[in-house]
Amino acid sequence: MTSPTADLQLDSVADRLRHRYQFDESSKNLGIEFVEASEGRVVMSLAVQDTMLNGHRILHGGYLFTLGDTCFAFVCESVGHPSVSRQAEITYIAPGAANSTLIATGVERTRFGRNNIVDVTIHDETGTHLAEMRVFGVITSGK
Repeated sequence: MTSPTADLQLDSVADRLRHRYQFDESSKNLGIEFVEASEGRVVMSLAVQDTMLNGHRILHGGYLFTLGDTCFAFVCESVGHPSVSRQAEITYIAPGAANSTLIATGVERTRFGRNNIVDVTIHDETGTHLAEMRVFGVITSGK
């Protein structure tokens, strides 16, 4: 399958990410948005909805993981190396709360061969540190 950006010459990181976002039905459906971007660093957000809460009335951890994995993908796109995760680990630090906004900041740490590593920190709008995630990816295409 050809990358949606394969034949385009998009001028900025933000342009590339906005273009990629058009094809990301999962992120759009969940309400994940990108806030800011530079090469190798992306900030994304997610407003916690009641439907994302588990039986304890806290955010289900899968949504933290999904936000982190999405941030990973956009970080890889920001450097022109679209990737898929091959392994990821997450450490949950504090529970996410109803009606909060999650903020994920992803940074590419290294790239070697067709592999990369991206670290993602997730906190809420009050600054409460919720999770740390490390994603090991495989570059699928790009420069």
